[in-house]
Amino acid sequence: MKILIVEDEKHLNDLLHDYVIDAYPHANIHQVYDGLSALHKVQQETYDLILLDVMLPHMGGFEVCQKVRETSSVPLIMLSALNDEENQLKGYNLGIDDYVTKPYSPKIVIKKIEAVLARYENTTPEDMQRYGIIDFNFTKYKIFVNKIAIELSKKEWELFTLFVQNIGRVYTREDLLNLVWGYDFYGYDRTVDTHIKRLRQKLGAAASYIKTVYKSGYKFEKDE
Repeated sequence: MKILIVEDEKHLNDLLHDYVIDAYPHANIHQVYDGLSALHKVQQETYDLILLDVMLPHMGGFEVCQKVRETSSVPLIMLSALNDEENQLKGYNLGIDDYVTKPYSPKIVIKKIEAVLARYENTTPEDMQRYGIIDFNFTKYKIFVNKIAIELSKKEWELFTLFVQNIGRVYTREDLLNLVWGYDFYGYDRTVDTHIKRLRQKLGAAASYIKTVYKSGYKFEKDE
């Protein structure tokens, strides 16, 4: 297992290193002390977990996270003295797995690591595709929003699949009835609205990706 610790305060970086190596004696741990070095490491190496501080020299943790998430679903725990709700939500919206506020107990950080890694135990990053904060695998019928697994019904999966394979395309209710339920379906437009509502509820933080287009229908597109 390979872990990257990104913390500019050397004593904290070393402390985390010691606790992690105690919990995972065979782990290969890399330590860096600024954002640019962290990004360079991620571009050159494949990690199983990243511990990422927010307040970093050269490039802040939020920007590092955003750039990492453009290409990788690596488990990522953010460590920060910024303990307000706004910054925590910002981290989760960028796709982090957990947010730990300072001062923290290293033992708690280890428990957070264990919990995050357990979520990935049966699904490797290579198995998954990513769009925004959603990770999914069509073959295995697995979908995660902010790394939290959700369960979709057959029709919800078919709607999600159609949307994510046609980003930005506007579908009328009639289009969706024909494509998902079939041309011989004698239902009502409200069937579509009901399933869209349920899909939005299950997508949680990504619910806004399903956008209502006035007098037209729906499209699927992440927020900018």
